[in-house]
Amino acid sequence: MTIEELSFRSGVTTRNIRAYQSRGLLAQPVSHPGSRASFYTAAHLARLRLVDRLQARGFSLAGIGDLLRAWGAGRSLEEVLGIEGEIADREEQDSVLISAADLRQRIAGQTEPAKTIAKLGALGLVERHADGYRIRLPKVFDLGVDAAQAGIPLDALLEEFVRLQDDLHRVALRFVALFTSHVLGPYLEAGMPPGRLPVIVEQAKRLRSLAVEATLPLMRQAIADEIDSVSHKTVPEALDAGRSAVAPPKPEPKPAPSGRRAARDRRSTRAPRAKRR
Repeated sequence: MTIEELSFRSGVTTRNIRAYQSRGLLAQPVSHPGSRASFYTAAHLARLRLVDRLQARGFSLAGIGDLLRAWGAGRSLEEVLGIEGEIADREEQDSVLISAADLRQRIAGQTEPAKTIAKLGALGLVERHADGYRIRLPKVFDLGVDAAQAGIPLDALLEEFVRLQDDLHRVALRFVALFTSHVLGPYLEAGMPPGRLPVIVEQAKRLRSLAVEATLPLMRQAIADEIDSVSHKTVPEALDAGRSAVAPPKPEPKPAPSGRRAARDRRSTRAPRAKRR
């Protein structure tokens, strides 16, 4: 990708990209032998996202540089970039490229497709790619399209997507905190020995996979429990409403007896008198 495409996808300005390169935080673009053209890869994108996350946690650029240099001690920069790029590579593999016409067809039910695409782009669900678009999370996108076709407003779906991202980030942070406390922390305290770095990286990958695999069945169970709870509350009410709508009319009360019949009925209900001796 060009520096402009890298800037668009990472959210980092081209000026800052060049500044990171001059500081040693970002490798120079790749060029093929015999070619003057150079380009950036998914590894560069991963490094920019890493720098952005570290800055968000309060690290200075100088501190980030020290951390990255220590991390790469005994290893080439290309090897370190390869480790970081694995996450970005997986994202590239999972994403789907479609044309602009295909995207408009998928959101055909929206009255303002241009604004809808802009909203999807702002949330990172789609992004421009050459003459078309890249859908970063195809399953999430398809779920949103199906839900919109079922009648759920798009704005409500997008708000729920934002809340879902926040919830998942909190879950992920707990997993990462466990890894940092019990795996990465001891590694840093030991002086980050280069020989242990591959083990740490492998453990981080395994934790990521296990966290995702464990979350899926738990999410399925939670959804099943909530659907069951809602159905038990709403279905009986609906059945009761249906029964009341078709309930047979109550019988009319019989008219009270009058005249001789009433007097006879009163005498029959009186208690018998005691006999005199």
